[in-house]
Amino acid sequence: MVFSEFIGQLKPSVRRIFNFIFLIILSGIFLSCGNKKEEVSHQRGEMTIYADPSNKSLLEALTQIYTMKYPEVKFEIIYKPENQVLKDLQDTVASAAFINQPLSEQQTKYIAQLTDVTPRSTLLAYDAAVFVTSIQNPIDSISLDQIKNGILEGNNQIIFDDGNSGNFNTVKNVLNLEIPAGKAIQAEENAQKLIEFVQKSPKSVGVIGLNEISEKDNPEVEKLLQNIKILSVIDEKGVAQKPEVSNILAMNYPFFKGVYFIVREPGFGIGSGFSRFAGSNQGQLIVKREGLQPNFLYEREVEVNLDNVE
Repeated sequence: MVFSEFIGQLKPSVRRIFNFIFLIILSGIFLSCGNKKEEVSHQRGEMTIYADPSNKSLLEALTQIYTMKYPEVKFEIIYKPENQVLKDLQDTVASAAFINQPLSEQQTKYIAQLTDVTPRSTLLAYDAAVFVTSIQNPIDSISLDQIKNGILEGNNQIIFDDGNSGNFNTVKNVLNLEIPAGKAIQAEENAQKLIEFVQKSPKSVGVIGLNEISEKDNPEVEKLLQNIKILSVIDEKGVAQKPEVSNILAMNYPFFKGVYFIVREPGFGIGSGFSRFAGSNQGQLIVKREGLQPNFLYEREVEVNLDNVE
């Protein structure tokens, strides 16, 4: 006897009850499958992240560990200057970004209106715009006025990794700098070429991200630091502040900047999973290992048993 014949032989009232129970069980199965799919949606698939090149070291460290945890996830990273990444976000070309500023409230609302999905900006770490020069340059520090005048006067005094980068935006915002119309910002194509230029021009000062030179255990970084000098910045009180984690945490170093992960996706997908991981204890330890200041500090609790050991 097949299942349909069995139901057909039941009394109408009993049959209705049986059908109702059967539908509940069937719905539970579908819901269970749906929840399972939702639970693993951040564990498989592909995501493209648009990032400012100065954040490359941290982003690649985080994505490498995430893909070790979830081997079925694949990241594609497209490096562009911060201002171009912001434009790609607003044009909905990019759905995920790793840059040094959050979306403004106006930008967030605009993107939400276009896509029906509200993007989220999560602060993960603190970095800094760092001023470097040749080891042949006798100076060890630089003042805020010298930086401002050097940018406006040109003549290769202050040079950026890119005129649209997060480093330039940080310096511009801290100094409340108004760039005259038609004024060109002196910049190289990337940090590597900037450092090469500075080495050949001892009087020039370059601006790069701390993350590019903060991983002291990296042989390439170690070699790099042998050929450049990191300058302290003299703040408004006349105190020379070094771009170190302790000064960034205390917000004493003037040119600190945030590192933000911005994602626009419905539901809990790879972007949400990556954001949660980067803000977790493990992710923040990676930030610390990179020589940056984590945004989420986790206190280490140690329970001590004072009872005598017999």
